[in-house]
Amino acid sequence: MESIVDLDDLTGKEVLNAYALHDLEMGWLQQVVFQVEKEYLVIAVDVDSDEVILSILPKLNFAALEQQFSRTQISNQRKKINWLWRMTNQRGYEDGFQVEFDDREGTTVQLVAEASQLKLYIFQRYR
Repeated sequence: MESIVDLDDLTGKEVLNAYALHDLEMGWLQQVVFQVEKEYLVIAVDVDSDEVILSILPKLNFAALEQQFSRTQISNQRKKINWLWRMTNQRGYEDGFQVEFDDREGTTVQLVAEASQLKLYIFQRYR
């Protein structure tokens, strides 16, 4: 499943908040939402194909999401996006996504689709 979201427009923009959305039944991480200035970058997993789906939305209905997911704020530090990557495996599946921030620590957030859920990894180069 190829994502057609243009990520170039997000480079240099400030992330105001980030949220993890976990499935209420299994507790699995299903989506990560970055509030990028006035819009939302949503990274989700397609449970049938284990691929990452990217969406940019002008608004989110958190009340409706909370009926399906438990929401945890994972960051409220304001950081600008330095780089964005779509990650494709050797079989052509888009099963990962990575964001690098321009902060002092060199923070990188990586999301990988695995077994119908997202795995979240955070790296810091300069710590």
